[in-house]
Amino acid sequence: MDWRHQLKISYLAIALNMASRSSYFLGAILFGLVNSLGFAGACLAQSDPLRDPMSLPQPQSPENPNPTSSDELSSPSLTPQSPTFRQEDLPPRTYDPPVYQERDSKVFRTYQLDIGDGISIIVQDFPEFSFAGVIGSDGNIFVPILGKVPVIGLTIEEVETKIAYELGRLFLKEEPEVIASLSTPRPIQLTLLGEIGRPGFYTLPSGTSIVSILLSAGGATPKADLRSIIVRRPLLDGTILEEKVDLYTPLLKGQKVPEVLLQGGDTVIVSKMEFGQEQGYDRGLIARTNLVQPTITVRVLSPNAAASGISLRNITVPTNSTFLDVVASLPSTDPIRVNFDEVALLRFDPEKGRVVSQELNPIGAVQGDLAQNVPLQDQDVIVISRTLLGDILATFRTITQPVRDVFGFSNFILNVPDQIERLGEGGGGRGRFGF
Repeated sequence: MDWRHQLKISYLAIALNMASRSSYFLGAILFGLVNSLGFAGACLAQSDPLRDPMSLPQPQSPENPNPTSSDELSSPSLTPQSPTFRQEDLPPRTYDPPVYQERDSKVFRTYQLDIGDGISIIVQDFPEFSFAGVIGSDGNIFVPILGKVPVIGLTIEEVETKIAYELGRLFLKEEPEVIASLSTPRPIQLTLLGEIGRPGFYTLPSGTSIVSILLSAGGATPKADLRSIIVRRPLLDGTILEEKVDLYTPLLKGQKVPEVLLQGGDTVIVSKMEFGQEQGYDRGLIARTNLVQPTITVRVLSPNAAASGISLRNITVPTNSTFLDVVASLPSTDPIRVNFDEVALLRFDPEKGRVVSQELNPIGAVQGDLAQNVPLQDQDVIVISRTLLGDILATFRTITQPVRDVFGFSNFILNVPDQIERLGEGGGGRGRFGF
């Protein structure tokens, strides 16, 4: 029996008992009232069982096997969050972001004052503080009345701020307006390294371009990579700034030369063309410009029949010259034009770390064989006569210090006549080693 019916029966029994003790009319009224209240409570319990503290669990129907918790029923629905971008701020679907362009370093482009810079200071409304002078060896400038002020390593704007602050703090009620300017920049003292004609220390006027600096040092060598010229600048705190300058791309595309504000203490390093990085680099174009060494030195070793010895000649030819260019520069009676089948090229190969040799056939070069008409490099050696080449190779075996670079190779070639002569006196004999 359902509990609601039991409750109704209990109420009915109470009502009948009261009716028997009092009047029949009062019992009937009470019966009707109890019956109405019981019916209303049953309806409320059926519509919302959570409001009835005596409500019992109801069996789940097969259509809804998972009961819904009371928290889920009573909790309000979550409000959706606002979008990250407003609709009007969203970029169109066809929008392509611009390609990132490497920007010049602002710090690297800032001129820092140093010893020897001449500056001019104007203090508005207070001419007694104005002056013009040169930064002394102690890194200070002398401001009238104010005295010495250290300014080394500062920019012009920082000098204005510093002097205005000191005047306002010591002599004036408020900071005055200060205008500073660089009247006479100091000369540039640079160090040039790498693939440059004449590395070393240079003192040049302020404002000298990096191209002019390369030209003043004899230009880049044929092995230089003009896409990578490194400029290093030390700061007072020990920090080293570094920036790469590309001179090849502007030359190739007809663009403006990059502007680099060089300062005293900078080091300019012309990078060497690394192995495998030559793709897209036109050496022929570079050889025709004024950015590289205008000439190279090629040495010719040949037997000297008149003196019973060896003849060593230094021949200067334009950069990017070939084997035939050297032959054309020699007299018609030169042995190199006679011994067509006994010519070899010696060159120090930095990638292999040793001296390499190659046979050259002048007749083949004249007939258009590009493999025989090779482009020459600085410090290449052309050897006439296989016998002489054998003596040179034999001499290589006798030296105690191995040839490690092109400078060692060049020094060895300069001493070849004496080396071969000593080798012959020691019983080595010429011609022991063929090509």
